[in-house]
Amino acid sequence: MHTTRWLLAAMLLAAATGPLQAQQFPSKPITMVVPYAPGGNVDISTRILQAAIGNSLGQPIVIENRPGAGGTIAGEYVARAAPDGHTLFIGSNGPIMFGPMTMAKPPYQWDKVFTPVSSLAFATNMLLVRPTLPVKTVAELVDYSKKNPGKLTLATSGGVSINHFLAELLKLKTGITWTEVHYRGNAPAIADLMAGHVDVGFQQLTDSLEHVKAGRLRALAVLGPHRAEALPDVPSSAEAGYPEVQGITFNGIFAPKGTPPDIVGKLSAAVRTALQNPDVKKKLAVLGSETGGSTPEAFAQFLDRETAKWTEVIQKANIKVQSE
Repeated sequence: MHTTRWLLAAMLLAAATGPLQAQQFPSKPITMVVPYAPGGNVDISTRILQAAIGNSLGQPIVIENRPGAGGTIAGEYVARAAPDGHTLFIGSNGPIMFGPMTMAKPPYQWDKVFTPVSSLAFATNMLLVRPTLPVKTVAELVDYSKKNPGKLTLATSGGVSINHFLAELLKLKTGITWTEVHYRGNAPAIADLMAGHVDVGFQQLTDSLEHVKAGRLRALAVLGPHRAEALPDVPSSAEAGYPEVQGITFNGIFAPKGTPPDIVGKLSAAVRTALQNPDVKKKLAVLGSETGGSTPEAFAQFLDRETAKWTEVIQKANIKVQSE
């Protein structure tokens, strides 16, 4: 009898603890850990949302930049943090998927160490060529490659970036070939593309828009489901005849695994409220990004689909596993 009463009391206490934690949360400033140096797309997007999320939660948001190892240093740091909702990870394609997928001994797998909270923003990706390359469509680029084997060069700024994986996806779907030229970052890759030192590049709209408009780069396709509002004359990959060549650059908020569901729900609701702010939407649009905002469950489903898609690309393209 005493044992039964004790178990009943324990169950009632556990049931009451979750709502109580959510009521008390947040009890101090919340740290959002960005896996890149200040000034990049993920960092800027986070700072645009900083005040709006803080206002919604009633606590200041502190942004901490921890770059290195393709973003996995920051990811590992948050994965080991207390699961109380006060330390969060701003994850994107590289540190959430591509890095761990291609490491011989990855420090984590996202679904084992993180609880998805909400998507934040989705950036537009472009297929670009130097303006003097004699092609104006994706089909012409593929045809040029086949007629000039070994001649094309591709500017790539990282083996675990969405840019590199999009290049591998196009190769798989079209048989196009090129020689990769590696750069330390998007800026020098774009500079050499404009100068004509390399032929092809995959870049985000935010990094290439002004150059495309000025004629310093030629955009062949938007690598997404629809055209970009900022470049209405550039076809989507589906319109260009290659509907399977799409890739989403995302960033979102992740909490350490074990964070109570009520706290995750409160964080997700605050993020979605912040993303409805007209000023936030406008500033993200200037970056070439669409606002996200999703329930934890919907975000997890999106991540599952993306993980399956890019795992298949890695296997079919025989992308070599990198060392830590």
